[in-house]
Amino acid sequence: MTDLSERPTSAIMQMLGGQIDSFEDGVSVMSLKLEDRHMNPNGVVHGGVITTLMDEATGHAIVTIRGLEVMAETPHATIDMSVSFLSGARVGDELVCEARTLRIGRAVAFAEAEVRRRGSDDLVAKGRFTYAILQKRSG
Repeated sequence: MTDLSERPTSAIMQMLGGQIDSFEDGVSVMSLKLEDRHMNPNGVVHGGVITTLMDEATGHAIVTIRGLEVMAETPHATIDMSVSFLSGARVGDELVCEARTLRIGRAVAFAEAEVRRRGSDDLVAKGRFTYAILQKRSG
């Protein structure tokens, strides 16, 4: 298992205020406490915030299997995502995203994620993500 304590979250996730709560082989859990800056004009969390949380968490779940050394040589990048928003969330809610690796091949990796509201356990969003595994450039 890869120790993700050595790997910080991305700059966008740091800007949003998300954090890694736990990780193990093929699974990562991240959370985010919602603030005014995360809301759309209608007062509910912006879909891009939830999607970013899911993208980050699924990427970390894949790293727990691939390893930091392999990731440094052949990083993976999101090439497709499908997210369904099932309920809204508002300022003060804490979102918890659990991401799970589904399969890793030579050229692509697949993962899924669920976002729930902490406390009520309401399902806020569910998504599937596909990553290209970028090959080392020769020369």
